[in-house]
Amino acid sequence: MKRIFLINLLILLSWTAHAQLSIATFSDGKTHTESEVIGLDYVTEKKGVANFDNGNVAYVKLVVDAEYAHEDRRIFLSYALLDTIRFYRREADGLHLILETGQAFDFNTRAYESSDFVFPVKNGVQEYYFEIYSHKPVVLPFQLVERESLSATLSNNDFFFGTYVGLIAVMFLYNLVIFFLTRDRSYLFYILYLLTLGLAQAALFGYTDRFLFQAFPAFNRIFAVLSGALVAIASIFFINNFLRLKTKAPFFRKLLFSVVPLDVLAIVLLLMGYESFSYKMVNMVSLVGSIIAIVAAVKLAQSGFKPANFFLLAWSVFLTSVVIFALKDFDIIPYNPVFRRSMLFGSSVEVVLLSVALADRINQLRREKEYSQARALEMARENERIIKEQNIELEKRVEARTMELQEANEELQVTLDNLKETQTQLVDAEKMASLGQLTAGIAHEINNPINFITSNIKPLKLDLDEVYTIVDRFSQLPEDCNPEQLKQAKASLQEFDYDFLKEEIESLVSGISDGAVRTSEIVLGLRNFSRLDEDVVKKANLNEGLDSTMILLRNKTKDLIEVVRDYDDNLMDIDCFPGKLNQAFMNILNNGIYAVNAKRYEEGEEPTLTLKTRMVDSEMVAVHLIDNGIGMSEETKKKLYEPFFTTKEVGEGTGLGMSIVFKIIDKHGGRIEVNSELGKGTEFILFLPIRQPNEFA
Repeated sequence: MKRIFLINLLILLSWTAHAQLSIATFSDGKTHTESEVIGLDYVTEKKGVANFDNGNVAYVKLVVDAEYAHEDRRIFLSYALLDTIRFYRREADGLHLILETGQAFDFNTRAYESSDFVFPVKNGVQEYYFEIYSHKPVVLPFQLVERESLSATLSNNDFFFGTYVGLIAVMFLYNLVIFFLTRDRSYLFYILYLLTLGLAQAALFGYTDRFLFQAFPAFNRIFAVLSGALVAIASIFFINNFLRLKTKAPFFRKLLFSVVPLDVLAIVLLLMGYESFSYKMVNMVSLVGSIIAIVAAVKLAQSGFKPANFFLLAWSVFLTSVVIFALKDFDIIPYNPVFRRSMLFGSSVEVVLLSVALADRINQLRREKEYSQARALEMARENERIIKEQNIELEKRVEARTMELQEANEELQVTLDNLKETQTQLVDAEKMASLGQLTAGIAHEINNPINFITSNIKPLKLDLDEVYTIVDRFSQLPEDCNPEQLKQAKASLQEFDYDFLKEEIESLVSGISDGAVRTSEIVLGLRNFSRLDEDVVKKANLNEGLDSTMILLRNKTKDLIEVVRDYDDNLMDIDCFPGKLNQAFMNILNNGIYAVNAKRYEEGEEPTLTLKTRMVDSEMVAVHLIDNGIGMSEETKKKLYEPFFTTKEVGEGTGLGMSIVFKIIDKHGGRIEVNSELGKGTEFILFLPIRQPNEFA
């Protein structure tokens, strides 16, 4: 450590000696050719460090004292943020370009393995020229150093920066471990701040050129500005969380976060090529953000918020180091290694103080937790006492309330039984209404063929009597009858017009036969419709079910409603309760007949019912029941399956028909779709599975 101290002391003293060099500068914002460089109107720098605004081209003329113009010396430029440096040496035959380097070039263009810039001196040559450009401020602290002491200077710089990196790494790992242990977001934001701060300092002193982006000069030359914007954003998130601005100072939180979009905009402008403007913008935004943070911390410190005191102390140290760093660039204070490293010292103190503050925050949280636990225990004991007192009162109330509930439950049970009985009566009433319609239809349908049979029996009997008379006359003839007797018997054939009699008997018998067949069809249809075994799942053909239903509704359709049957001949038999499905068909078709009867049809339009069956796929069939009646509104469709809802006149319906249909189709595992339009008609589509699950059967 003593050796390092002595080396630093010698270097510090050497920075004060400028008599070895004469520095003159020129800048008019233009780029000049090599032939023009010598003749520019250079102005001798009276201060030790030349300083130019960012985005300018600066020309520097260095004159080395004759006694120091030999190869044991080096020109040392201890400023890393220069994009382009062209180094010329003036000899008898003119200027010679010796070196072209800077952040815009690969790191291997440099004469020394150094984050700063080193240029060789030739024996006897006293004049050297530089053409320098940077989109960042151009600061030119030139120094003439001996070759032996240069290595010590560079090693010393590396030592101090290595120490700084080590400190940042230790703080980073320490806080990272605490974050994983506590899951406190403050530590997460802090380690992000440490990471970006370390990268920004590395970029400021040229170590990213040397170790990270050696082969990426295009990115390296903008990284100092980029890292400055990133550390500003990270610091805003950390400050917001550390000072708890969301709850303690929401106004300052809004102000602070309003700065973030400006930093993002600066990054975008930087990537678009507006490098000089972006650099100024990042600095200005960082200044504004720092002022907001300090004012917020002062307000919180005045209110007694302890972390604000730590923040003010740490931030004040860091900002002081920033001010010192800026003052030495303007030669207000000496440009020497101590002041040049002021930001390293300041940020080191800052990160240590903030880490201590975060650790103190853990202690504060622990104390708050212990206090809250003690408070919670006290409240729990008080609550326990109150609960015991209330339990006695509650037991009395519960007992009384239980008696009331038991009485209410008994009343509700009676009401529920009454409702169930009423529901059963209503369903039975709907069934009886359907049965009444069915009986009327059957009576009407059977009455017609029976009347036809009875009306044919009497004339058939008379005709048979006449036949019997003819047969009796022929049967009374003796075996040896004479021709006269045979003639008299044959005369009866003409008397009774035997040929007509045969035709009439055949006609009457045919009519009786037709009546019997029609009666048989009606009885068969009734049997198919009712299916007394309806409580058993069995295979049934839906086409037959629809036909049997229409037979029973024939008295309603008569010849006034056209019935169109569009059956799928390949329709598969399905597992179902046939009687219940026929009941569903009956209810829907009854509504369809009512709808077509309630509509007034225009000329050329006829009331029509369409019955259509289709195979949907290998597992499903569809039954389409379509009418061109009055149709339904959207409101009616929404209430279609509600019990007791009906649009029919009083006495014409119970409102249970479609509710029963829905339950029947749902019981079969099917579904119903309804398409309807007022004045156009209605289509019911019943989707039914072909196979029922075993447990259903």
